[in-house]
Amino acid sequence: MSTSFQREQLVEKLKTALNSLVEADAAWLGGSRATGSEDVYSDTDMVVVSLHPERIFQAVEDTLQSHYGLERIWPVTGPAMWKGFVQKFYILSGTPDFYYVDFGIFVTDQAQDLAEFFNQDRHGKADILWDKSGILQRASALTTFEKATPLGPLQQAHFEVLYRTFLKESLRGKYIDTYLFYQRLVGMFVQLLRLRHSPQKHDFGLRYLYKDLPLSDSQRIEAILKASADISSMQKCAAEMRKEYLR
Repeated sequence: MSTSFQREQLVEKLKTALNSLVEADAAWLGGSRATGSEDVYSDTDMVVVSLHPERIFQAVEDTLQSHYGLERIWPVTGPAMWKGFVQKFYILSGTPDFYYVDFGIFVTDQAQDLAEFFNQDRHGKADILWDKSGILQRASALTTFEKATPLGPLQQAHFEVLYRTFLKESLRGKYIDTYLFYQRLVGMFVQLLRLRHSPQKHDFGLRYLYKDLPLSDSQRIEAILKASADISSMQKCAAEMRKEYLR
């Protein structure tokens, strides 16, 4: 099966089904399509703007069920969700094990609610499918940018407390506790590198590091992560991260 062909067919089927709905005001493709990194393993990231999310989700599910078959649906919930945004992931029959549909709906008619997604350094260039009322055009004129402030004494103090907790657990020989605090140190160190090289993604964590950092830095993070295999290696890497973070 040709995954890329199958994916484009699916996009066209959803586009046809949803564009005909008066409730579907605008839509775009994001994710790897927006960032220019789409490949045979990419999923489908589609976003619709609508004040009637139930109607949109029903149309999506009817379309996917009729053409592919729905195996599983995950409705995303929790504090990490954006205000006015609802999202579901769909696992389909007859598609590769790595594939899914990531479908989101912004329940709004206000362009400023969408402005962040036209920050290309953060989200890539949206592939707009339709824009009936011009809300996406208006949003693009209101693009917002992240205020990525440099790390200061408070963050350094936080790092030092985590480091000392990591160190005492490592000296006790408790691998699980050592690993836990090591991962937190890595997270803070990654943010330091992001602020240097991709400040608009300062809060993206480990995701997209191969694209957002210089090769030498992404390879360095690889080595730091691989060091978690044993306590002594973690101690060495943690000391190196500490030296750079606190300088």
